[in-house]
Amino acid sequence: MISLKRTQKGLSLIELMIATGLSLILTLGVIQIFSSSKQTSRVQDSLARLQENARFALDLLAHDIRMAGQLSCDSSIKPTDNSGGLLRPFGNGIFGYEYADLPAVLINDHGSNPSNANIIEGTDAIVVMSASTNTIPTEKNTINVIVGEFSDIETGDPLLISDCETADIFIANKINNSSIGTTVNLNKSYRDDSQLAPLNYSAYYIRTFDNNNNDASDDYQNLYRAIVTSSTHINKEPLLEGVEDMQILYGEDINGDGSAIRYVDASTANMNKVTSVRIHLLLHTLEDGLASEPQDYWFNGTEHTATDKRLYRSFTTTIQLRNKI
Repeated sequence: MISLKRTQKGLSLIELMIATGLSLILTLGVIQIFSSSKQTSRVQDSLARLQENARFALDLLAHDIRMAGQLSCDSSIKPTDNSGGLLRPFGNGIFGYEYADLPAVLINDHGSNPSNANIIEGTDAIVVMSASTNTIPTEKNTINVIVGEFSDIETGDPLLISDCETADIFIANKINNSSIGTTVNLNKSYRDDSQLAPLNYSAYYIRTFDNNNNDASDDYQNLYRAIVTSSTHINKEPLLEGVEDMQILYGEDINGDGSAIRYVDASTANMNKVTSVRIHLLLHTLEDGLASEPQDYWFNGTEHTATDKRLYRSFTTTIQLRNKI
């Protein structure tokens, strides 16, 4: 009897199920690898952005704080304030504030309550004053009129004039491009070739930034800078979003020779003895869901637990004052 050779015409159900199962396993593996790689990329990108933001904020703060008290030719002079109360006494050019004792420069257009300005409770603020390095030589000065080339100066600008012996802070009353008047007489008639300089007066603090989209979850805490540009205008600008907290300690020179420095908060510090400033910044990623669970982190010596799944990082820098009186 001759047997006929059988040829397979298709797959059995069992073979098909095995092939499908193997395909699903391989597909799930690929998806898992892709998902893991994407999550790793999100975390790395967010952490890199945090590092960049922290570097930007600390560099900006360090630059201004380092220049605090700069008075052109001689920073040991104590200038007289003739601003009529707009600016606080110059001192050594740096002033620290706790939330409950914020200066008018921060809340002038929000009333007397810091909360009206959306300033974050419990955070610190710092005000820095210095003369601009772009000075203008003067000539034919009297006790209330200064003569020179003043095309870039406008009425209301805070200015400082110094002859390396005395200095005066005042608000400009521009007469023309070659004459600046004062509403309050200066200490004296400054000699020719005295230096006139715009006064840099800026404050750093944290407040809520409203995106104006009616979604409170998009309203981040931002690092702000307020700059006094004239007696009637303060320019407030957001510098960096995602700043959770800022705490500032002030290094007091206890012995007066730099051999012993202690760091205290603004409510305790004697600003006339401060020679350095220590900034603690706490930043978080703008994107949520980067951590598998709320993150535990340390900031300013205290342990905290996040209320979301963002990533939190703290950054610290210590800044030496160059122009300590």
